[in-house]
Amino acid sequence: MSDRNGDTYNVYVGTEPLLRTPPSTPRRVADDQLARLQQQFARPDGMGAAYDVLAGEHTVILHGEAGSGRSSAARVLLCELPQGRGTYHELTPEEPEVPSGQWLSLDLVGEQDRMLLDLTSVDERTWRKVHDELSGFRHEVLAQGAFLALVLPRPFEEQLGPQFTQFRRKIGRPDAWEAVNRHLWLAGVHESVRDLAPPALRTYLDSGPPLRDVGRLAERIGVAARGPGDFASWCEAALAAQKDRTRDVAEAIQGLRKGRQRALFLTAAMLEGAPAEAVHRATNLLVDEAGSTHDDRPLLEHKGLSLRLETVGAELDSDARVHFTEPGVAEAARHRFWTDLPDVREPLNNWLVKALRLRGLDESDLAELVARFTDLCVSTDDTERLTKLVERWTRDSAHRATEVRAAAHLLKRGLENERSGGEFRSRIYAWSTGRPSKHLRDVLVEVCAKVMSVHHPEPALVRLHHLARNESHPSVVARRALLDHVSQDVRLQRRLLARLATAQAERHHRADADLFLDLTGLPDGFLLTAPPREWLTSCWRMAFDLLTPNRWARCTTRWLVTADRTKGEALVEAALSILVDASDMRYPVLSRIYADARRTVSPDLASHLLQSINTAQRARFTHRAPDLEESPS
Repeated sequence: MSDRNGDTYNVYVGTEPLLRTPPSTPRRVADDQLARLQQQFARPDGMGAAYDVLAGEHTVILHGEAGSGRSSAARVLLCELPQGRGTYHELTPEEPEVPSGQWLSLDLVGEQDRMLLDLTSVDERTWRKVHDELSGFRHEVLAQGAFLALVLPRPFEEQLGPQFTQFRRKIGRPDAWEAVNRHLWLAGVHESVRDLAPPALRTYLDSGPPLRDVGRLAERIGVAARGPGDFASWCEAALAAQKDRTRDVAEAIQGLRKGRQRALFLTAAMLEGAPAEAVHRATNLLVDEAGSTHDDRPLLEHKGLSLRLETVGAELDSDARVHFTEPGVAEAARHRFWTDLPDVREPLNNWLVKALRLRGLDESDLAELVARFTDLCVSTDDTERLTKLVERWTRDSAHRATEVRAAAHLLKRGLENERSGGEFRSRIYAWSTGRPSKHLRDVLVEVCAKVMSVHHPEPALVRLHHLARNESHPSVVARRALLDHVSQDVRLQRRLLARLATAQAERHHRADADLFLDLTGLPDGFLLTAPPREWLTSCWRMAFDLLTPNRWARCTTRWLVTADRTKGEALVEAALSILVDASDMRYPVLSRIYADARRTVSPDLASHLLQSINTAQRARFTHRAPDLEESPS
């Protein structure tokens, strides 16, 4: 569990965490990404008008051409608003867990929050549900003084209700030259790109490529700028890497007549950057899986690996690792084999399972291999193949540390892909609410805590909550990750508290009550508003009803000690009233609370607690209250 100094929670297999991530909280990672976006962002046409609507109406709805940077524009607009008490966060509409629930929960709106609702990738059903709830959600936005930027999905732009058209603004395409300039400025290249640009760069940018590709090109120029040469040579190298190699690869495959030659080409593409020894062994595995034949000549008559790599356009570097001589070839080859030879998918799937066990592949090699295979499956919407791999790699009966780690990398890649992220979040929800194996549970905790939490903190909370409440004793992996996740954001604490207090299924009440006892801090002002106060009372009542005094007593003591240190009469009064109300005037509960208070808090607070108890008893009963001063502990 985090020690609250910025380190993130880790799940270990052996001595290594499943996923290596920067030593920062998800909130810090998201903020850093947002800060970098603001520095790189080139303002498009319509940005000023959109800001005026957002600032004046607290809502703006953006639309525009695909690839014009609408989502980035929405993020920057929200961050350009004057900073208030609220936070920036992104909303993720999901089907509610109960029939009466909402796709856009009003609990997600905090005072002066700045919220992004990016609907560019949602399906029609999600769009309709969100649209139906939008008026009520905007009412809460206004009530909280918050701000909402919504990005319309292009297929459903014309379905936007007339009551929202006044908030709709079009975002144009930013100047590509300015976008490149801003990227390169961050890389230390401060000259004007337009003045230095060679003809090839001018031709490329004038062709109107998607902004995502422009950003990728600028990043490649920045990388090249760290080496020798001038600006023209840097651009030449970046444009070469940007070139579409599909036709070149198709011709190369056509020229390879033997199955083992094609197996080497595909293996080198899947394992580019890996050691030559591993590529050689992996090629033999693929030859077997694909039903091809090995070279049946005597071993000493075989061509050497270096020469065979030359036939597919690859070579060995100084560290004996395999690389293609032309950039972009590996990616194009992978996709060409996958799409043009669909019958190779199943053998490649089986090959991947075996390749993970090859000696010589380090963790980064394995992570790259799994990520590349995941990208192939996502490109043809074959996510079912990926979920089967995750389940296979995390079966307790077939546990291997490498495979469990591969499952984590697979889910990380799937979640981060815009095309497949929603489907993987749904799949993880299904696993989390079921009975996952121990190793699958560990993987789910890791990807929820480290990956999903960055841009989808509420869905991560929901899944971690299900994993925690179904966790078998004595394991506390999911619980610790959940508590670490919500400790970083009062809004998430509020969200979890609401879930604990309003859970519909009674079978979860005991686990939720036990979990609540680890949330018994007192955020400033948290108790002074009606919903949290009611939720806290409900949760304490569950704890008193379902758990033993030995479990809840130390938590009531911690609650009272915290209240004793709190400045503010209203907050202290609320803390005491919540405990008294939750007790339902049960003598054993009140007796234990008061006896513990006399030993651990100031006499003033203990006296105040006794007064609260007596006042509540007089209001409820007409007979004399028990004398708690003489009650045993």
